[in-house]
Amino acid sequence: MDFSVMECFVKVADARSISAASRLHRLPKSTLSHRIRQLEDEFGVELFVREGHQLHLTDAGSELLRHARKIQASCDDAATAMAEMHQEVAGTLRVGSTGEFGTTITSELLYAFQKTYPQVILDVVFLSARQPFTDVSDMALDGIFHWGEPSDVDYVSRRLATASYGLYASPDYLAQHGHPATTDDLAGHRSLLFRNTTRLQPWYLSRQGVEETEILVPSSLIANDYWTLKYFAVAGQGITYLPGFFVETECQSDLLLPVLPEWRSRETAINLIYSRRRHVSRRFKAFVTFCMEFYRRRERDQIPRYFVEKIMRGQNEK
Repeated sequence: MDFSVMECFVKVADARSISAASRLHRLPKSTLSHRIRQLEDEFGVELFVREGHQLHLTDAGSELLRHARKIQASCDDAATAMAEMHQEVAGTLRVGSTGEFGTTITSELLYAFQKTYPQVILDVVFLSARQPFTDVSDMALDGIFHWGEPSDVDYVSRRLATASYGLYASPDYLAQHGHPATTDDLAGHRSLLFRNTTRLQPWYLSRQGVEETEILVPSSLIANDYWTLKYFAVAGQGITYLPGFFVETECQSDLLLPVLPEWRSRETAINLIYSRRRHVSRRFKAFVTFCMEFYRRRERDQIPRYFVEKIMRGQNEK
């Protein structure tokens, strides 16, 4: 089988469109169409079905994609091995991220890593919170940023940092409605609540690791997206429950203030996990070491949490 044909198939599967794959990879649409037909003729099956403007994989297409990714991973491992003969950290690094906070957790770290190792190409996949690890294995990811502890014993876990939730509101909201003095006072305030797939998320709070409470306050907004909750909190619409790292920039800019700061959730681990069974390349070894050190030196290197920080700093300096 011509490997270039398989590469074209993967490009179209990822883009879900021959036109989009053509634009992204600067390949003629006729070439991509021909390669897809060539594979379908060879295997005697349809690989895609069209729905609107997008192509969706058939069952046969999904199975072929699973094997194609493994082939790509093996080829990349071979290229990496050759690069390592020259002591280079190079090649493609496929990284996944789970949970609602993937962008916040990973973007700054990946940005800093690529600045250090510019020969590494990053391929980042954001995963649904309920996506099985069997699916992750099929995607041939080198590693995954995971919120919490993985349940699958086939994965090695490296703890990068911990995070806890707290309560936050805008200065305007607190000026208008007052600062709660106790957890009982929260019942008189407007809340902005997160809804997961099955239920509303209560506010789990602990003080000095001894006193614990679970609060569910009547809400003026319910959403299954944390970015929306943060937006409404900054806009002065109520009190919300978010991880500290997720509102770091807003607190530094006085857009949000901690509410009852002595009350926070228990710490949750942020881990980098990877399969025990997969070859660990030089680039991934470098990546693991980099990740372990990253949060210890983040403040020293002044790596921006969001690029909006750079914009805001630039405006303030004018």
